[in-house]
Amino acid sequence: MGPPGSLTIGEVARRSGFSIKALRFYERRGLLPASARSAGGFRLYGEADLHRLEFIRQAKGLGLQLDKIRELLVTARERTCSMTRPLLLRILDERLRQTSGQIETLTRLKKELLRRQRTLARRPPTDHGRGYCACFEESGAVALVRRILPKPVAGVPADADDRSPR
Repeated sequence: MGPPGSLTIGEVARRSGFSIKALRFYERRGLLPASARSAGGFRLYGEADLHRLEFIRQAKGLGLQLDKIRELLVTARERTCSMTRPLLLRILDERLRQTSGQIETLTRLKKELLRRQRTLARRPPTDHGRGYCACFEESGAVALVRRILPKPVAGVPADADDRSPR
């Protein structure tokens, strides 16, 4: 291994499993610090960047949004781990609450799907000649959505789609 900052973007991509495009994206979004440059202008990275990328992978695996991951990485760069830990615990607590809500929504969806399946299985097939299937007309699509989706909670923003490259 060469001196710090001696890994090219291609080497970091190969070792981290992230694409070159993702590495550039993370640098633009502030998840990776601005890379050093070679005399020829090529990005150069160090071992610490590989560790940051592993942290990013794990945090994304837990469903954390990129802005939260960036907040953790910036805090860790500027402070000690003992100062970063409370922030990480708060973010994990938020993610647990969010996941619990998603589980509740999916549980309601499963119950509704099972109910619809039982109802449909008990009914004789019909050919109503309308040019579409009217199998769900018993309660309408709006009623289905109202039964499944959670009611909006005041002060809780909807999830943003990160659209980050892989």
